[in-house]
Amino acid sequence: MMQPTLANIIQDLGSAPAAMYSKAIVAALIATGALLLLHLLVSLAKGHRPVRPRWHIITKLIYIGAIVAVLILGVTSFYAVLSHGAMHGWFLFLHLIGAGAFVVFLLLVAVMWAVPSKLCTGSCATSPVADDDAQAQAQAQAQAHAPTASRFHCLTKLAFWLLLISGVVTAGTMLLSMLPVLGTQQMNQMITIHRYAGLVLVIATIVHLYTVVLSKLRRL
Repeated sequence: MMQPTLANIIQDLGSAPAAMYSKAIVAALIATGALLLLHLLVSLAKGHRPVRPRWHIITKLIYIGAIVAVLILGVTSFYAVLSHGAMHGWFLFLHLIGAGAFVVFLLLVAVMWAVPSKLCTGSCATSPVADDDAQAQAQAQAQAHAPTASRFHCLTKLAFWLLLISGVVTAGTMLLSMLPVLGTQQMNQMITIHRYAGLVLVIATIVHLYTVVLSKLRRL
């Protein structure tokens, strides 16, 4: 019996793109929401965490721009596929606008956070901060010479690299499809990869935004 190759798997996914991709969208969003809700409950029960370094205003604006771009891409893609089975008309037009903005913001985010998001630095385990004033003061004195909290939690770092890789694949497959080097079958495979990489991109962005907000609230 022949082992399935990556090309065969991609071809199978593309054989019924609308039905399978629609199910994948719903399943991925529900699973992500459930896991994040469970993580939120656990994080709230652990108490406050150390304060992480503040962001510069330019960093905030670039991050907001990236989130908005992904939001445009996700809404136009998911809504069009779930309701119409494919993208066309104004959905496609807005999707292309969001794609252009996303490529720019992805590059800026990569330049800003590639080094701070190295997985070999920082720690995922941070001690809760005591709410009692006396205990908090004693803890602050004991940790006066200890290293400060990493800029990003390890979950934020993992989400960042997943976002970056899936973003490159999403943009790269579409750009490659525009070049006169692929046949019809290869173009269909590129479109299939583009769709699922885009789904991973949206999920990674949701997780990254969730961890950023949780860190700002000192719960991560």
